Amino acid sequence: MAKHDVDHGLEAERGDTPLLPAERMWGFWEFTYANSALAIATWAFLIGGATALFVGPREGIAAIVIGNILGVLLATFSTCVPCGKYGTEQFTFLRSMFGSNGSRLVYVLAVVFLTMGWLAVLGLMFGRSIDGLSGLVSEHQTDPNGWLALASGTFAIVLAAVVVAKGPTSIKVFNTIVAPALVVIMGVMLYLILSEHSFAELLALPALDAPFDDKRVNFMIAVEVNMAAGFSWWPYIGNLARLSKNQRTAFWPNVIGIFGAAALGEVVGLLAAAALGNSDPTVWMTHIGGIVFGVIALGFVAFANVTSMINILYTSIVGLRQLAGKKLREMSWTLLVALFCVVPALIVCFAPGIYDGFFIFLVWTSALNSALAGIGIADYFFLRRQRLNLRHLYAAEAQSPYRYWKGFNPIALTALVIGFVAYVVVFNPQTLANTTLFSFISASLPSCLLAGIVHYGLTRLLAERLGWGAYPNRHAGTTRILDLDSRSYSND
Repeated sequence: MAKHDVDHGLEAERGDTPLLPAERMWGFWEFTYANSALAIATWAFLIGGATALFVGPREGIAAIVIGNILGVLLATFSTCVPCGKYGTEQFTFLRSMFGSNGSRLVYVLAVVFLTMGWLAVLGLMFGRSIDGLSGLVSEHQTDPNGWLALASGTFAIVLAAVVVAKGPTSIKVFNTIVAPALVVIMGVMLYLILSEHSFAELLALPALDAPFDDKRVNFMIAVEVNMAAGFSWWPYIGNLARLSKNQRTAFWPNVIGIFGAAALGEVVGLLAAAALGNSDPTVWMTHIGGIVFGVIALGFVAFANVTSMINILYTSIVGLRQLAGKKLREMSWTLLVALFCVVPALIVCFAPGIYDGFFIFLVWTSALNSALAGIGIADYFFLRRQRLNLRHLYAAEAQSPYRYWKGFNPIALTALVIGFVAYVVVFNPQTLANTTLFSFISASLPSCLLAGIVHYGLTRLLAERLGWGAYPNRHAGTTRILDLDSRSYSND
């Protein structure tokens, strides 16, 4: 293979150019494995445990299914479908709706702050699992904020960085090995729980700590927690989908992998928390199946966190290279990965309390991601009619019609702010204060819908008049705006 071809392949994998169909390495099952590995982590058990705080297992299972499928589908339609079709890096694709500088702003909000928080939380989950594992095999007195947990959490971040530094091929191998084994572990956990308690007994258990007298409000909070879990994939799955063979492959594995695997883990966490009275999986795993299985389960689940860390770190670095300045773009891939991991490692060492605020942190992410999903669906499906001009997308900022106003699209940013504010008005994640509307339709759905409507309406009203965004003329019938360069990258 010629050096030019190798260099182009590395550039494409790392997001510098769109991926041609022949360059995409994930088929249906590879992408399903990747999504399963991303979804199966201690955070799934922790979300299930958080669900048990508000409702019993009967309502909790319904909340897990409803919340996750809605969040995953809306996130998938707004990111995976376009990125899988054209092979574009997710935040490069966002230039078409937010502008070049606007996409940078969204990246900072949705990825830099949130991913660093996620990496720290997942690292601490890994550390607590190792601490619990040590307690099982050596009668070590566990300490969730002790030196072993913090050192192990830092090690997890370093391990994820090493794998990502080697590129997506190593990620594929890691996912393919770990994901099936973790599905088996989850199945065994579920079997052991049901061997101690009948399913009818589990369904009859009450919530651990329901905060409201109104059962509808408690149930909707449980749905919202799980919808936030579904929407939490928004910043990451687009850059995974661009590695898939076509847009069908980019879509369906999310339903099987992210929804199915996450729902399984959350149901296990829900039932275990309800039966054992503790929502922290690193605690209740030590009481399931005896020492031998506890050691195996904690070990596998600890490394499941690493698979999630690897996937979200890879997608974050790919996006950062596209949106950063010249100096960062010229920096080596390995060095950029290492520098990105410094802050999460510091959080693990000096602010481990972020783990205990996981539930609040998770729901706050939905206030942003649900609005972003609504804008993405409105823009790609209804305004652009699923047609994207790659010449415009990769053109120099000064010449691109996606420049909007000084690199920002005020219309999309206005819709984002309105969607975010609507979420917080309907449901405040910090205080759990909510309106009557919340108990009927959640907060994520109104945020998603309102942001989409505002973006669509203002774009129709103003964008064509101002010459922004190269949107197709709605009076032009079925005129195709896809040029030949774009067609070569699309594989429907």
